[in-house]
Parts: sequence; structure tokens; C-alpha cells
Amino acid sequence: MANDNLLSHVFKFQAFRLCQLRSQNMHNLSYEERIELWNLENEQFEELIIQPALSYYDRYFQRAPARTDGGLGWRNIWHQLQQDDAACLQLLRMSFAAFTTLCATLHTNYGLQPTLNISIEESVAMFLRICGHNEVQRDVGLRFGRNQETVKRKFGEVLTATELLACDYIRTPTTQELHRILERLQVDRRYWPYFNGFVGAMDGTHVCVKVKPELQGVYWNRHDNASLNILAICDLNMLFTYIWNGAPGSCHDTAVLAMAQRSDSEFPLPPSEKYYVVDSGYPNKQGFLAPYRSSRNSVVRYHMSSFHSGPPPRNKMEMFNRCHASLRSIIERTFGVWKKKWRILTDFPRYSIHVQKRVVMATMGLHNFIKISNFSDADLQK
Repeated sequence: MANDNLLSHVFKFQAFRLCQLRSQNMHNLSYEERIELWNLENEQFEELIIQPALSYYDRYFQRAPARTDGGLGWRNIWHQLQQDDAACLQLLRMSFAAFTTLCATLHTNYGLQPTLNISIEESVAMFLRICGHNEVQRDVGLRFGRNQETVKRKFGEVLTATELLACDYIRTPTTQELHRILERLQVDRRYWPYFNGFVGAMDGTHVCVKVKPELQGVYWNRHDNASLNILAICDLNMLFTYIWNGAPGSCHDTAVLAMAQRSDSEFPLPPSEKYYVVDSGYPNKQGFLAPYRSSRNSVVRYHMSSFHSGPPPRNKMEMFNRCHASLRSIIERTFGVWKKKWRILTDFPRYSIHVQKRVVMATMGLHNFIKISNFSDADLQK
């Protein structure tokens, strides 16, 4: 306390002396007084300009000191992943075989490169940890024995490579493929031949996102949070075949479909005799088969829960709706396993709209990668 009071008196005296010297004409000052004025002005400049600038640099631009454990955390994790496949599924949200194949694919086909101190496997593992568990980058750095800046940089590199993978693994069907009759549909007597024009199930889902306060009204949805409304189509194998990524959460599903058809020249519109099954939120029109709706005079059940907990279908409209809901549930199950595996999509949002859109694309690509590669995965078997 005594030192603080002494410094305060010194600063006050220096300020007083500076004002006193400046008030006099420079030509009236002696040589010693001019040197004193110059020194006081230099001290004031350092105190008001130089020190705050250095403090700002140290706080926001100075890199953290290098870690000295040499990635010891990752070496321990790598040993555990090799020994226990269940641990790999829990930590990275995929089996060890799927993980190693993914690393090789990202390196060979999509340009992901190792560095002197960090392997491709470690980079991908940090990315999967963030996406699978929505961990903050600081915690991932502590787990892997890396700086937060390193985790952030590697997250961006793997995200870019995984987006490129998603472009190849989310395949929009061609017109010729849409004309084909699905073999899996033909052998399922619940739906064949009643839905012989089925080429996929379509629906929208919401993904949480962090937005600026002035944009919250646009992205605020009916669940009282900010989100993106993602339109997606999947097939009977629970593979995503098309996504429209990025409509604000306040948009109705019908509006999102209209945006996709208007803005995307590659939207896979079904041939005249084919259709996507959709819920009652979409119009019943060419290429889109919706269920029967209730009217003012009669109630027509649609959701599967209504039939599980109530009596069997009472008429042909409810019979159709039950089969329709059963077939359309493939898109709901696909959304369910996708979001359950990648918790970054549903937990507290940590990234901007731009990054979250990229994460949506990347995780859908990873979903298809695991399914197409036929790796054993309990999450995707539900």
C-alpha cells in the first residue's frame, strides 16, 4: 500500500511538472529544462501508448508456450484405441477400423497432411472428439497434450478435408437412377406394390447455431432457440442422398423446399411416376406424396404412436397413413442416429453460422462414409 501511494505521488508530480514546462515558451527554457521535458514526454508516451499496445499484444496475439510433453496425451489415447474397440467407439464415435480407414482416405484422396509433430491420426481424432462430444477446444488440448491454437488449426484442416469427402459420399441420384425400382422395396411386403414409386424420404430438421443478437429473430425457431433448418433426403439404406444446408430456423419446411428447388439446379426432382414420401408439413403434389390430413368433420390419424397406443386403422385413409408413416420413418431414424452420434449438432452451439454449416455437411458425409464402408457400428444399426 505504501509503494502504491508513493507511485501515485510520483505520477502526479510528473504530470504537474510536464504541464508546468509546456506552459512556458520553448525558447525560454534552459537546456536542462528541455531535456527534462523531452524525458517526461517520452515517459508519458510509453505509459499511454506503448504499454497498452504491448499488453494487448500479449493478451490476444502472443502464442502460448510450447508444450513439453511431446503429445504424451495422444500416445496414451492411441494405445487405448488400439487395445479396446469399444473405447474407440466411445471416444471417437466410430470403430477403430473405420477410424484408420477414414484417416487413410482423407490423406490419400482429400489432401490432409501430417506435420512434423502431429500425425494425421491425431488431427482426425481431435476433430472427431470435438464433433462427437461437442468438447471445447481447450479441453481437447488438455486431453491430447496440445495447445488450444494447435487444436483450432487442426480442426479447420480436418473440417476442410471432410467436407470434400462429403461431396463424394453424399451422392445425389441421377435421373436414370431415380427411374429404377428399388430391390429392397420390392422384397418388403409392407410397402410393395403400394408404394412402387418411392425413391426416398424427405424431411427437415433443426441444428443449433450461434448467431449475433441482431440475427436471432431470423434464426429463432418454434422450439425457442436459434437454429438452421436443414432439408434432407435419404434412401432405404439410411444414406443421405441430398441436403439443402443453411435455411434460417424460422423458415417453414415448405419454404425451405421452395428455396432448394428455386436455387439449386441439381435438386433431384423425381420423374413423373416417382415421388418422395413427406409429412403433412409439405404439399401433396407431383413428386411429393403426403399423408391424408384431418378435416373439420373427421380426424384421420397419421403418426405411428397413434396406432401403437390406439385401435387399428378405422378406414382406408388411416390404413394408408399407417403404411406411409412407417415408410417415412426412415428419414426420422436417419436424423436420429446422425444427431446422436455427432453431439455438436444438438448441444450448446460454439461455432458461427458459417462453421456450423460446414460441420453439418462434414458429419453427414461421415455418416454415409461409415454406412457405405460397412463398418460395424451399433449407433447406425438402430
